[in-house]
Amino acid sequence: MFLRFSTGSRPEAAESGLTSELKYVGDETLAPAALALLDADCWPDPQHPAGQIHSVYFDTPDRRFHAEKTDGDNLKRKVRIRWYERPEADDAGETTVFVELKLRIGSARRKHRLAVPAPTRWLRTAPLDDPAWPAFLYRHAGALPEAIPLHLAPILCIRYARDRYVCPRTGSRIAVDRDIRAERLNPELLPGAPRVHLDRSLCEFKNRGGVLPALGEALFAAGFRLRSFSKYGECMNQALNGGTPA
Repeated sequence: MFLRFSTGSRPEAAESGLTSELKYVGDETLAPAALALLDADCWPDPQHPAGQIHSVYFDTPDRRFHAEKTDGDNLKRKVRIRWYERPEADDAGETTVFVELKLRIGSARRKHRLAVPAPTRWLRTAPLDDPAWPAFLYRHAGALPEAIPLHLAPILCIRYARDRYVCPRTGSRIAVDRDIRAERLNPELLPGAPRVHLDRSLCEFKNRGGVLPALGEALFAAGFRLRSFSKYGECMNQALNGGTPA
């Protein structure tokens, strides 16, 4: 079953159409090499060159979204609440969060996001078995252009450092992600699961054509490999059975 209802919120910066993602994955110790290559060849993102990202991922009680990744389904879905940490933000204030629905068809993706305010202290401290999380999600989900399943619950919160760039020749958006951790897990859905630290760094290219970037050879020489990679899938693998990225 899917939920559709209206709220006063409206999507902000929603992405329409399909965008291709190409991911180069390497050991976390290789992140400085990727940053050096991009510093020499690309421009820092003019709006958000660097920062820390937090994402609370939702899944069904039978972990359907995680199964779509592990089973290699052509269609994959993510539902999450994401925000960008501002260390100077007052705990008593509010932070803008993005309610996001992300669909992947093969290597192409379509993402919808809705910007809404949320209490900063709650974002930073609320355990994931707090019923306020699904209540917040469904309060705003009806304003997304596509429906989400009923009965989703938060399962883990992933945080990581991200540096963003723009390729001056192709306009591709590029991100380097590192220090990827899941330190908040839902104790009801993942009882006894350990905190997670992935030993991987990621260089991700987003564009409309799926064309391999010119930097690909340099990244390959530095030790990165072009492959599929999901932070959510890899963190869930570790949380569920101690699996590590391949």
